[in-house]
Amino acid sequence: MANLNLFIDTTSNGLIAGLNAPVSVNPSSLPFFYGDTLGLQVYLLNTTSTTLAGSNPYTVINTAGLQLFAYLDNGLAGVNNVIYTQQISWATDPTNSYFYSTLSLNTAALQTLLGTATSANCYLQIGYVQNGLQTTVLSIPVTIAVGIPSTNLVVPAGLIPLSVQVAQAMFVPIAGQAGNGFYLISPLGKKLLISAIDNPDGTASLQASPAN
Repeated sequence: MANLNLFIDTTSNGLIAGLNAPVSVNPSSLPFFYGDTLGLQVYLLNTTSTTLAGSNPYTVINTAGLQLFAYLDNGLAGVNNVIYTQQISWATDPTNSYFYSTLSLNTAALQTLLGTATSANCYLQIGYVQNGLQTTVLSIPVTIAVGIPSTNLVVPAGLIPLSVQVAQAMFVPIAGQAGNGFYLISPLGKKLLISAIDNPDGTASLQASPAN
């Protein structure tokens, strides 16, 4: 899954490169590809009044008490608005510095927007609600392009597909979980559980226990 950090200057309502990088980001450079699931981290920033050289020009807005919303739409208001995809459920990091969630770019509305084209234009809208009041912090035109095809894996003729669950049951991991063992089976079907045990002197040794 692709990941994208968005640093939003809520004073100018634009994107910047980072917490200590007051450089504007070209919205057309954002990696929106149809079919992807995009992991997002959203930082809301306020500009500071400091003019000291080398000082951080931004302060992070605390996320506590805020509800974030993100949309890709056609940029129109009212009954003419068309939402192509959205995310209204966000979590915050332990320090309440940023929001994080995912945005699905595999919706029927985005497919209709693209049609037979290789790219299409839409708007990225981000805002929050605090104490019942809505604030829009970003409304920028972006481009969504066609990503890699979303097709089911085709197994070549003569081969048998293997699920992750079956593989986990058949093969011994290089580094398994602590305390777990693995089985060895003799030619006559006798099964031994091979495991590592801790010794009183602080060392470890192998133990073979009959399992049938």
